[in-house]
Amino acid sequence: MTLVIASVHACMPEQLDGADLLEIRIDGMTLDEVTNQLPELLKLSPLPTVVTCRSVAEGGMFEGEEDERVAMYRVALHCETPPRYIDIEHETLSHHPLLLDALASEHTDVILSWHDINGRPKDLLKRASEMQSVAGVSIVKMVWRARSLRDNLEAFSLLQTRQQPMIAMCMGEYGLMSRVLAPKFGAFAVYASVDGQEVTAPGQPTTRELWSLYHFKEIDSATKVYGVIGNNVAHSASPAFHNYAFKVAGKNAVYLPLPIPSGWEHLKATVLELSHMTELDFAGASVTIPHKENMYKLLNDADANCAVSGATNTVSVCDRKLIGKNTDIQALEQLAPNAKRVAILGGGGVARAAIVAMKNIGAEVFVATRKQDQAKKLAQGLGCSQATNDVAAIDTIINCTPAGMEGGDDEQGNPLVALLPEFQLCSSMTVIDTVYKPKETPLIKQALDAGCTTINGDAMFRIQAVAQQQIWLPT
Repeated sequence: MTLVIASVHACMPEQLDGADLLEIRIDGMTLDEVTNQLPELLKLSPLPTVVTCRSVAEGGMFEGEEDERVAMYRVALHCETPPRYIDIEHETLSHHPLLLDALASEHTDVILSWHDINGRPKDLLKRASEMQSVAGVSIVKMVWRARSLRDNLEAFSLLQTRQQPMIAMCMGEYGLMSRVLAPKFGAFAVYASVDGQEVTAPGQPTTRELWSLYHFKEIDSATKVYGVIGNNVAHSASPAFHNYAFKVAGKNAVYLPLPIPSGWEHLKATVLELSHMTELDFAGASVTIPHKENMYKLLNDADANCAVSGATNTVSVCDRKLIGKNTDIQALEQLAPNAKRVAILGGGGVARAAIVAMKNIGAEVFVATRKQDQAKKLAQGLGCSQATNDVAAIDTIINCTPAGMEGGDDEQGNPLVALLPEFQLCSSMTVIDTVYKPKETPLIKQALDAGCTTINGDAMFRIQAVAQQQIWLPT
């Protein structure tokens, strides 16, 4: 069973939300503060503890001499309630080879750690071998900043070939996968932050998220892996929706945010590696901005909606083959079944889905994009027209851009103002925004002020997400 280590800076949290151990970081304290405060902190802890004094070089705050750090650890070891583990950096042993002997204790074991805060080092495998050959160590801990999702796969490979209990994780925005999937690959433990407390390393989920969002304790070697692929998915609603749906359905699966930068090469390299690692059990993904069109190019098989639109938002993986569907089209057909003349804002994968959806129900479609040549190409390729400010008798407007999205590049943006600045809304129109955070985007607010019927992105999200579940959980 993989343990959860809640990590805090020199305090005792009120709630630990299912953690198994508590890491008390003392690297921001002086020796006097450690002497005066640590004994009480260790005594108050409801859980076995790990005491860590992380150096600045490895992402911590300790800048003193090694003798001072050793003195801090000795304080911990001689407390009335000593820690279960102390964390010793591997790099320190190269300068102080007798340190482990000096800190040996019958009550406290050693976690031998190493952190690279810049990226994946060239000597990763060599260092892993060296660290596992050190005598007197209970657990080896290796952590580095992920450059991409692919670095997580190397962490999993280390765990698969481990010779003793090991923690292998990645830091930063790309490293969440290594933490959530630690039980799948037999990690000894994973570190997490605590609600209301400062994180002790970049990219840490909270203990509450591990338990309630990702159902961490239910993950095992047979767990199927799904996720949402995009370049801005940290706050996506998809993990909460799909993880809950999997749990209700009794499916052994977990759904993660899978950030992949823009560009064909990033997408291709990452998705192929995920799908080709047999032990990962990568089974499918939602696809969002900006990858819907490029993902279509990667597919081995696609449904008619994908083929017509040239975009996909849903992928299933079967025998390493990528099978695509487009539930955006299904959702938009349901949201605007009576539309007759539709203005679509945007030219990406969502816009392509919207054009196909509206044409499927027999509507006349006009598309507006920032680049006229893009609008022209869409109009010619998908059988619609370019929109102008004076296009008449529009009854439905669909925003397919990320403008107005919380956490996006243009949170206050209004796509109608940007793309059709002279267009006038009236109360007979329906305005659909595919952005779901916030519920009232600048476009929706403008539409409400004009008396329009409005449909926010949450409605579309739920319809297409339910359709995805039906694909991944066929009856």
